[in-house]
Amino acid sequence: MEQLLNLINEVSSVDEMETVINAIKKKQKELKAELTLKALKNFEVGDVVLCNSTAGIEKATITKINRTTADIEIGKNKYTAPLSILKPMEVA
Repeated sequence: MEQLLNLINEVSSVDEMETVINAIKKKQKELKAELTLKALKNFEVGDVVLCNSTAGIEKATITKINRTTADIEIGKNKYTAPLSILKPMEVA
């Protein structure tokens, strides 16, 4: 990782920086797609999951699963959340 940061610091033109940014965005998109596929395989309607929200990590219940998002309930509030931000509850 340190080597990568050093190479980025050596970027000397806007065109080179745009190439680096595009590569990072492409990799980010690939990683999110992997998380979404994993979530689609692991989650079912009715599952209780952990969700990152503006209030912190909260317990949510999945009410519907879409292609890349899930409808969830946190308390009495309903939200649509990307599958990539949902985490399974740890089994005790």
